[in-house]
Order: sequence, then structure tokens, then C-alpha cells
Amino acid sequence: MSCNHPYGGCALFFFMLLSEYFLRFLRFLYGKVMSKAQKLDQLIGVLYETVLEPSRLSEAVELCWRFAGGADGHLATFTNNLATSGVIPGLSQISHSPVSIADYENYYCKIDPRLKPLSEKALHEWSSCNQTFSQSFVDHNEFYQDFYIAHGLRYAMSALIDDFDRRYYLVVQRAVGQKPFELAHQLAAQRFSVHLQRTLRLQHHTQELQTKVELGAMALDVVVYPMFIVDNKGFILHLNAEAERLLADPASGLAGKSGFLNCIDLDAKSRLTDLISKATAYPAMGGGLFLMGSQVRQLFVTPLPAVSPLSQDWQMPLALVLLTDADKNISTLQFVGQLYDFSAAEIRLASALLACKSLQVFAQEVGLTQNTVRSQLKNLFGKTGVHSQSELIALLSRGPPLQNDIGLISRIPTR
Repeated sequence: MSCNHPYGGCALFFFMLLSEYFLRFLRFLYGKVMSKAQKLDQLIGVLYETVLEPSRLSEAVELCWRFAGGADGHLATFTNNLATSGVIPGLSQISHSPVSIADYENYYCKIDPRLKPLSEKALHEWSSCNQTFSQSFVDHNEFYQDFYIAHGLRYAMSALIDDFDRRYYLVVQRAVGQKPFELAHQLAAQRFSVHLQRTLRLQHHTQELQTKVELGAMALDVVVYPMFIVDNKGFILHLNAEAERLLADPASGLAGKSGFLNCIDLDAKSRLTDLISKATAYPAMGGGLFLMGSQVRQLFVTPLPAVSPLSQDWQMPLALVLLTDADKNISTLQFVGQLYDFSAAEIRLASALLACKSLQVFAQEVGLTQNTVRSQLKNLFGKTGVHSQSELIALLSRGPPLQNDIGLISRIPTR
């Protein structure tokens, strides 16, 4: 279809030109949006990576305050209702030196006017100091004039990130000469705020687990007997130094091929597999066998208590394998008490319960009030995870007979 209007060709040309510029503008806006989304994805990715790589926390904090439009920032921790503070590294060079951080913790945190209104805010409720304090207030305030502005900073946007074990605040800052924070910056901060909270909690949980693993390893290593922690397939999750020495001895009768605990003798191997299976089943049962090697040993397999510090870190049915010389006498209750961290008084009560004594009789025998004995019993429930005396007695009774009785000794095979 032709256009006879003298300006028809020009109009079409300008329309096409405007359309091209409009498309370029849309592409520009789309690029901006995508760039912001990509930065958020990168930020969230780095946050969760810090759970396994705590050394990247500084990088993650910097990505947070940059995403929120800051020129600087840091993660601050407070305890006792903001009475004391600490600054987690993650600061840029224009912010606080170690000396200025010490100055803040020792003095300026006590006169920081931002803390009171910040303490009244809800979790993830972002606010800026310019919304609270006027320019006149800032001009006459000691904190701002002698500390904050003196370090080249003017505006702060903050929020409570987490209050699980202590109060964590992310502080996003702008320098002197920059514009105040606006609503758009608060909305941007809210987009990563929950992810930062989850990261802090995951880090805390991971550190706790690591500590428990280390404590469990220490607990095994101080025991003078060879000890193994194995899963339901017999895979060795941990062993102490004595157990390592035993496995290294080809005449011990034990093998640890491919990480699995086994006996060299085929009959003993089958028996050990059965014992481990029963100790990690429900209900769990302990048992033992005699291990023939360069010397006769008793091998005991017992369910590892779920509340024991040796067990909590794997969250799966585990078994404890203990070896002693055939002529050694070990108290079952003392050994189980170590696993559950029983006190001497709690072991004494547990022994009375296993002897079918009532709480009243036990209290009279040891000269304690019944309330004190009930308190000890409650502690036993808490440490073992049971809810009744019958459950406690069943749990204490299902371990292997660690003490050599006459019948057991008489069944030692002769060589």
C-alpha cells in the first residue's frame, strides 16, 4: 500500500527510528534489572558458601552492603541488650581501623544515639539514621562529630539480622558528602536480609557440630581400651589411638579393609556382623564375643546412646565396639556412665535402679531427701532421652556384659 502524503515517507522513517530507540531503551532497562538480579544471586550464593568457608564472611558482608547502596558496612554483634559490642571483619578501608573499633567498644557504643531506636525495631526492619535524627541534632552530637563524621562517615542504615544466640546487626554506611539512604535502599536490603540470617544460624550450628566431633574424638582417645564407632554396616566412623594400633597388628584378629571393621576368622566375622546389626536395630541390643589372635580378647558391641557426645554428630544408628583383654574386669555402669556423662551421684542412683530398689529405699540408704533423688532421676532422663524409670532400666540393661563372670570365663576357647 503506497502513501501519497508528501511527508509520509519521513513520518515512517521517524517512526522506525523512534521504535529502534525505544527497543534500545527497553533492552537497557532489562539489562539493569538482570544485572541487579544477577548480583543478588551472586550475593546469596556467597552467603551460603560461607557456611563451609567461614573465611569468606568478609566477602559476603561486603556484597551485602554494596547491594544495599552503601559505601561501607559491617556486621556488628551485641549482647546484654546492646550493652557490649563487637565488629565482625568485613570493613572497607575508609571505615574503622582496629584502633577506632576499640574506641567504639570502649566508649562510643555507650553514647551511640542510634542504638536505642535500633533496639526497638523488629527483626529485618531496616531503618536509616536520617529518618530519626535531624541535621541540627547531628551537628551538636558528640558521637557524630567526634567519632562518626571524624572517620568520614555520615549516614547509616541498619537492621537486626538475628537474635538467636546474640544480636547481629548489619550496618550499611555512606560517607560524608553522599546522599542519605532512601526507601529503595531499604527494600534492596530486605531482599538478602533473611538469607544472611540463615547463613549465621547455619554457621553457628556447623561450628557446634564441629566442636562436638572434636570432643567425641577426644573422649575416645583418652580411653585406654581400643574403641571403634561404626555404622550399621560396620563402616568405621572413628577409632581411637589404641584401636589404630590394634588394626595395624596383623596378629590381632581384626581387619579394617576398605574402612569396614571385620574379624579375620570367618565365624567371628559373621558373629561381629550380626552383633553390629542388632546394636543398630530397634530395639537395640548389645552383645560380645571372644576374639582369637596373638592374645585372647573380649570384643563388646553396644548401641551408642543417641544423646552421647560420641553419637550426636552423625544422626544415624551407631554402635560402639570395645575390646579388652580376656582377664580384665570393667564395670558396665561406669562405662555406660561415661558415654552419657553421668555424675557419680547419678551412677549411684542408676545402680540402685538396676538392683530394683525404689526411690524411697535408695533415698533412705544414702541419706538424701526424695526430692533430691527425683532431681537426680530427672537428670538421668534428660541425659539418656528416656521418659520413665522402666525405659531407663531397659536402656541401661541392654549393654553388653563387660564384667567377666565365671560362666563367661569358662567359655574362653583354648588354643
